[in-house]
Order: sequence, then structure tokens, then C-alpha cells
Amino acid sequence: MKKCPNCGANMDADVKFCTNCGTKLASESIDIDTNNKLESSSRNGSTQATRMRNNNGQSSRQSSVAMHNYWQWLVNSWKQPTREQDVEKWYGIATILGEILLFVWGISIAINGSITQMFGSTGGDFTTKVLFELFLFLALVGLGKIVGVIAGRKFAFQEKFDFLTLFNRVAQLSNINAIIMVVAFVCFILGRNNYSFAVLLSVIALLIFDLACIMMTVKGRNAKHDSFYGLLISVAIALIIMMVLTGIFGNTLKDQIQSLLSSIFKF
Repeated sequence: MKKCPNCGANMDADVKFCTNCGTKLASESIDIDTNNKLESSSRNGSTQATRMRNNNGQSSRQSSVAMHNYWQWLVNSWKQPTREQDVEKWYGIATILGEILLFVWGISIAINGSITQMFGSTGGDFTTKVLFELFLFLALVGLGKIVGVIAGRKFAFQEKFDFLTLFNRVAQLSNINAIIMVVAFVCFILGRNNYSFAVLLSVIALLIFDLACIMMTVKGRNAKHDSFYGLLISVAIALIIMMVLTGIFGNTLKDQIQSLLSSIFKF
């Protein structure tokens, strides 16, 4: 529909002159339609920009709140490791994977430093492969221990545990490892080819994680079977998984070491 700018009468879109007063309508109609489209486009663009700003602001606030809650969980677990907390399910996995990453990164620094001292060059591709495979190995070993804890608790207490919930509880009991591994990582960086203290801290962190798994296996009420046997089941499963993984990754690492030595000495 068109509207006459002179008398305000409504007419069909294809009419060029007002049927009421005779005013030419073609140019006026085009201008009005163009202005309307431009105004509509401007309003839509402004609305979309406002929505994007609101969404970005909301996402930023949500991320800030999530990190604050995560940090609060860490602090509370350092103060009272055994106290139950309401947490997001990703806390435990993120924390333990972060600790493993710090350890593997530190080991990579130590390997590169030692290779450079002995042969005058870094490990290159060898170090990259070791970094990835060692991370994967330790992550799977940790997963195997959690599987052992689930099996041990199921035998002793006949409980059904959500995997991530149990992972969070083990991580909370061993969250002091986050501090230990940060210190160990700094020692790897500053070790100057003497990494004994960093390795010692890493061993302590491993023992603390094992103690957390043991405690989580036997801790509980109204046991249906003696929790000692649940612990034996847990340890047996963890050892079997670790032996299998050691066989798989050990052979791969052996081949990589031989390849590195061959490239250095040109066998």
C-alpha cells in the first residue's frame, strides 16, 4: 500500500498518482520505503549489537563466578580436605589433569636440559612425544586407580557412586598436590640440571593421591563386607591396569630412546 503525502489517502502499490488529489506518488513512495528500510535496518543492527554486548558481558560474569567458585573449592579443600562440598563435576578432573600437566611439562624441561648438556642440542621431536605419552600414561593410571576405588567401595559398601562425584572426592582429599606440583614445576625450571628435589616433591604428590584413593575406598558406614577386602580389590585392579599401561607405553618409550640415540650417534 501507498500513502499520499499530500492528502494521506491510501492506494495500491502500483499507483503513480493519488486518485484523490492527483499528487505524483512514485518518488515519494520510494523515499518513504527507503527511509523505512534504513531505519528498520539501523534498529535491527542496534538491537543485535546490544544483545551481543549483553551476551558477552553475561558470559564474562559467568566465567568469573565459575573461577571464583573453583578457587573457593580449592581453598576449602586445603583447609578441610574431608569436608563435603557442593561442587561442579569438572573440578576434580580439571585439577588432577592440571597437576599431571605441570609434572609432565617439568619432566620435559628436565629431559631437554639433560640432553642439551650431554649432546649440545634439545630432544626435539623425542621430547614432544615423551611429553604427550607420559601425560596420557599418568592420566590413564589415575583413571585406573579411580576405577579400583569404585570397585572396592562397591564390594565393601554396596554403593553406587557417580564416577565424577567420586573423582571430585578423591581430588578434594589430595588437593594439596596442586601446591606441591606448582613448587615442583618451579624447581624443574630453576633446577640447573639438579632436579632431585622436584622429583621428590612429585613422588610425595603421587603418594598423597594414593592415600586419598585408599581413604576413599575404606571410608564409610554400614559396610556390607569388610572394607579391608574392598581395599585389596581396589589395589589389585589399579596394579593390573598400571602393569598393562606400563607394558604398552614402556615399549613405545624404549623404541623412541633407541631412535634418539641412533640419530645422535648415527648408528
